Amino acid sequence: MNAVARVETARAGTTYTSTQENAWMVLAASALARDARVSLRVAGEARQGALYRTYRAAEIPAGGIKVENLGEGTLRAVVSVSGAPIVPEPAAERGFKIERTYHTLDGEKVDPSRVKQNTRLAVVLRITEPQPQFGRLLVADYLPAGFEIDNPNLVSSGETTALDWIEHGAEPVHTEFRDDHFGAAFDRSAKDPAVFTVAYVVRAVSPGKYVLPQAYVEDMYRPDRFGRTATGTVEVTPAR
Repeated sequence: MNAVARVETARAGTTYTSTQENAWMVLAASALARDARVSLRVAGEARQGALYRTYRAAEIPAGGIKVENLGEGTLRAVVSVSGAPIVPEPAAERGFKIERTYHTLDGEKVDPSRVKQNTRLAVVLRITEPQPQFGRLLVADYLPAGFEIDNPNLVSSGETTALDWIEHGAEPVHTEFRDDHFGAAFDRSAKDPAVFTVAYVVRAVSPGKYVLPQAYVEDMYRPDRFGRTATGTVEVTPAR
């Protein structure tokens, strides 16, 4: 249990943990649970052993769910809550600043809030790291529902002359072109430039008004270092 206390102390001192750290903690918790001698009463029902349970909001009664410890030892309870925010998150800079702009394929900057159907746009993600350091970064940009990625071959100014107007272009070590987002991974060092960009091409396909999700950059092994844009809106008008 001393090891558990040390992990809890370390966890309380940080806002975020990496995917690898979370995986190791799950394995450790599973190992502890196998040997745990736990006696509980959950919503009036007695049960033995560690408790793992998921409730949807509609399943929780007005008075809540009562969990009682029937044993003599002290138990630790961990409650996690997930859901969509009611109010959109603001832009944030925690070691990185990310800016997203939209352009014609010739480089002219355009306003994405109102776009005609079938229009092709270059989405430019400009990331600034004021104090560059070693890191493996993930950049993710989620698409409005009315957009789709148009040409996966036009990724960055380092790979194509079609977007040679882009400045500070950097070539990702890995890219993903999904139905709902564009993703890119970068390996960074302290000698790298503070500013780098990556770009991809989208097409406005479905008329309507949509939420423009945030673009996000994160150090995959130090997720307390991140940046995100603000949320916006997009309207795709019918082609005529």
